[in-house]
Amino acid sequence: MKVKVNKVTIRLFQGDIRTVVAEAVVTVTDPQLNLDPDLVRRAGVEVQRELAAIGWCEVGSAVITSAGKLSTAKKIIHAVAPRWGEGSERGKLANVTLEALRLTEQNTLRSIVIPAISTGALGYPLENCALTLLTQAIDYTFEELRALRSIIFCLVDERAYAIFKTELERQIADLRETNQGQVQV
Repeated sequence: MKVKVNKVTIRLFQGDIRTVVAEAVVTVTDPQLNLDPDLVRRAGVEVQRELAAIGWCEVGSAVITSAGKLSTAKKIIHAVAPRWGEGSERGKLANVTLEALRLTEQNTLRSIVIPAISTGALGYPLENCALTLLTQAIDYTFEELRALRSIIFCLVDERAYAIFKTELERQIADLRETNQGQVQV
């Protein structure tokens, strides 16, 4: 599913995030900025070195590095995502999503691919994740954007895709009902 809100196309994609081509790709990490071993193998140790130089990042924030040897992206945004039950999870998830979008725009990147941040091992409920991520993305389309034109949400399975699709349809219907923004489906 895809929809254009103002100047930005928001698309839902079901599959492996490693196959999606976008100028920025979001990966979830911890405050010590440890890189997933699979990503180290694909991107190379130079990305791990960049993270080591940064050192630390607060939960609910993000940092950006080169994409190393990745052929599908120019930059990697490392999102320090909240764990469900740690407190203030909704605000932290909203903030890390907004920070990823800001970093994309600040680095004049035209596209970003985002997973369902904090779900899975971090225990964040998928429905709440969809609400938060899509709200932040849609709200961000109302900013004065120079570069960002595409936000892709990469979802690992049919259930996640269906939940995000239902939430995106609800939010688009709300925009149309209140006559906010320019919406094209």
